[in-house]
Amino acid sequence: MATVLSNGVREKVSTYMKENREELIKGLQKLIQIPSETGYEGPIQEHIKNVMLDLGLEVDTFEADPVKVRQHPEYTESDVERKVGFKNRPNVVGKWTGSEDARSLLLFTHVDTVPVGDEIHWNYPPTEGVIENGLMYGRGTADNKGGYGSILSALQVIKNMGLKPKGNITTISVVDEEVGGAGGAVAMVQYLEERNFKADACIYPHPLTTGAGPQIACAGGLIFKVRVTGVAAHNLNGQVGVNAIGKAMKIYDALVELDNKRVETVSYAPFERYFAASDMQVRSSNLTPAMINAGEWAYKVPAECELTGTIGYPPNETLEEVKAQIENAIKEIAANDEWLSKNPPEISYEWHTSPAEISPDHPFVQMVKSNIDEVVGRTTEIYGMPTFSDIRFPLIYMDMPAIIYGPKGGNLHGADEWVNIQDWLDCVETNVLNILEWSGFEEAK
Repeated sequence: MATVLSNGVREKVSTYMKENREELIKGLQKLIQIPSETGYEGPIQEHIKNVMLDLGLEVDTFEADPVKVRQHPEYTESDVERKVGFKNRPNVVGKWTGSEDARSLLLFTHVDTVPVGDEIHWNYPPTEGVIENGLMYGRGTADNKGGYGSILSALQVIKNMGLKPKGNITTISVVDEEVGGAGGAVAMVQYLEERNFKADACIYPHPLTTGAGPQIACAGGLIFKVRVTGVAAHNLNGQVGVNAIGKAMKIYDALVELDNKRVETVSYAPFERYFAASDMQVRSSNLTPAMINAGEWAYKVPAECELTGTIGYPPNETLEEVKAQIENAIKEIAANDEWLSKNPPEISYEWHTSPAEISPDHPFVQMVKSNIDEVVGRTTEIYGMPTFSDIRFPLIYMDMPAIIYGPKGGNLHGADEWVNIQDWLDCVETNVLNILEWSGFEEAK
């Protein structure tokens, strides 16, 4: 059973957090000041390795094996992999070795980021960690150096308080998440399987737009392509051609209609609570026609058009059900068009990530929620992450109870990305309590 922490221990943790607030914040700023765009994570991982060594952790690093990761069902090839591969992009493992008789814990997430983008749109330098009005700005503050920084800082607090968890505590900083995770979470699962790794629970500290609260689920993600053919013709007699763009737009409209229908018919409470708490339209699924490619020359009627779409769906739907809805919507619109009925669109699937969930009543979920509630001083909600997440790996492939819990942030992938400093500190404090309560602890020798 998990250790029940005394009020005295909780008060000591709270006091330490208050007295060392600025030092903890500087640790997060240092992470923000080291660029870590996906594909170029080497410098940030070297820094994290050194922090782990300073904490006294047993440290190991590993790079993805390009042959092995392709064999995993969640493998997705990315432009980053094609461009730079996996070399010099290590994943970093730190371990506090404890007793096999005590509860163990895995704490992992990614530290790669999307590119900064055009800095003209930023009001704050993207790699400095500027703090203003309680927010820290910079690329990765929320997604997801803020998340991983909360774990490093939690371990630092425990060490500096002279405590040591009784169980095995393993933390892993992974790469490549922003492009699918083949070089990161997929490689991590294989690395741990080869070592017969087991843990009793997992925390994946990813940003929240909702504010404090554990997240117990993630959506499945599917990318699909629809290829439509027409008849090419010169512009001078374009009327004899069949414009593939026009035909594809009918499919676009059908997909938008399907998305609207799914808003009314698909329901999954953890996702709906997430959107409600984020002041967004409440829904359980999103379908987006996202890209359209057609045409070779301005004076030529295009004979081909390819539409790419993506859908996120909740754990209470299956991949087969989602595919069938997409296919039926396209077939129905094609059947009512003279050209498309004779030249049916071709549908293909490019990429899929699995949905995953854990019961909100699981003891680990309830323990984390209780600690969050105590630290923030209010009763929080239990949410779900309505997009794909690496939480699927421990839940599905490692048979491990897992939750998402991280600090509140905003403008993810956009200019002036931010994390709320107090929320981040609350996240650090909560994770200190989570580690100590779940695993038990003793005075360090």
